[in-house]
Amino acid sequence: MASSAQSGRANGIGVRASYWNVGNQSVRWRVSDQQSTFDISGVGGWVNYFSRISNHWYLDFSLGAIARVKGESNANTKTSTNVSVLVPILFGARYDLLPSRVSSAFQPYLAAGFGPYWNSSIAVENVVTGEEVAGEGKLEFGSYAGGGLNLVMTSWLAWNFELKYHFVDLQTHGDLAKLTSDKNASGFEFGLGLAFMWGHKRELFRVKGARVIVNDLYPAYAAFYGTYPLAFVTVQNVAGYPIEVNVQSVIRGYSERTKESGFMRLAKGETKDIPVTAILGAQLRRTTQRTNAVLDLKVEARAGGQSQKEISAPIMIHSRNAWNGEIDKLGFFITPEDEVVLRFGRALQHTGLARDSMRVENLRLAAAVFDSLQSLRIRYQRDPNIPFYKDDRVQFAAETLSLRSGDCDDLVVLFASLLESLGIHTAFVDVQDPQQELGHLYLMFEAGVDANQGELISSNPKRYLARENQNGQLTLWIPIETTLVAQGFEEAWKAGALEYLQDGVLRHGLEEGWVKVIEVR
Repeated sequence: MASSAQSGRANGIGVRASYWNVGNQSVRWRVSDQQSTFDISGVGGWVNYFSRISNHWYLDFSLGAIARVKGESNANTKTSTNVSVLVPILFGARYDLLPSRVSSAFQPYLAAGFGPYWNSSIAVENVVTGEEVAGEGKLEFGSYAGGGLNLVMTSWLAWNFELKYHFVDLQTHGDLAKLTSDKNASGFEFGLGLAFMWGHKRELFRVKGARVIVNDLYPAYAAFYGTYPLAFVTVQNVAGYPIEVNVQSVIRGYSERTKESGFMRLAKGETKDIPVTAILGAQLRRTTQRTNAVLDLKVEARAGGQSQKEISAPIMIHSRNAWNGEIDKLGFFITPEDEVVLRFGRALQHTGLARDSMRVENLRLAAAVFDSLQSLRIRYQRDPNIPFYKDDRVQFAAETLSLRSGDCDDLVVLFASLLESLGIHTAFVDVQDPQQELGHLYLMFEAGVDANQGELISSNPKRYLARENQNGQLTLWIPIETTLVAQGFEEAWKAGALEYLQDGVLRHGLEEGWVKVIEVR
């Protein structure tokens, strides 16, 4: 019968000693000079195997042996021994009463089952004239019902106390020892034993999988990773009642602290994908080469008590200057708050280099910034040949100011950072010409005037374009070819306007999608 403990383990074996009060039979003995008798009934033991089929239900297979031994010896040298053994082979089920949300060492349950009861009796009588042996066997079907209590000591061991009632007719015939003299052998059984358990513990939830979305981490995108899911953890509620689930995430050696998803409710049987983000620290921005890292995830659930599971996934950390080539991510390299960039802008305003001939403030400032870069002898350096498995390398604005050179991407990042620090909105122009092997990138900035005020900028309407700004207003924008930094603002403006006209408009690059304009911030 059910002799398993509520440790939550899926399988186990129980052993138990028991006393079955069969037909109100009692234990008796008598010893005298002339005669000795004894009658011991209802003592036996059980072994059973159990297996969980749902959150509270277990199937149980039990094999038992209950005996009655009766003996007599007298002065006439007559001795007799009568033995009756009952072997129940029972199949049953057990239901644990306490919900798994209740954490307790005392776990009550109800049990019931049925099966064959094999009763075998043998009588041996020894007198002066010889020995006589007789036997009988009988098979009856019966059932049982009852309950018990498990006292859990460890996750694999528990004491088991059980009380149940058997419904069965076990009467034998003739003079053989019977388990009972009453035809109705139904009666109570008391048992005490141990259960040894293994397998999965009873669960509040299951982690169905962890799907990593961001396998490659780029330090420049740190702010992006604070809101964009690095992974999704699929959690299923198997508790049989509502639970709350929280996912904690940390990247070893790179997270500033643990990030929590916050507890969210899962209904009975519900499966949910929980997004995982991370709070990344300064160590990430100091990474100078690609390195392997580990994303640690801890899934915890609560419903009265608490349960948790831990899983990990490998990820790749790239260098601080690495860029995966996605234009919408290049904006993370724009650093208008950088102290070096801010100092450059303040110095520019104090020196009064802005051109007085220009009537539009943004245009005057942009020209002054670009000409200042020319005076610093900052030069365009062609992109190196980078193997396909390598990241592109992008310099931050302060690095380009220090090195005095940069490739296409570096100069766009530098000019955009300086303009953004002065409050001038910028946008990338990404050109992936199908007739060219390599793509190209240049910049445009908002002139700060309405679309109908083009005469304030230039008498040539092809030198500017109208587009909506971040506030939805239609304003004028000026394209700049930043690789011409050594030739000054006017040449860079002419080249940028010509590229936009030819590629974007005349060759329908904007319409066909191989020319794209992406807001920087």
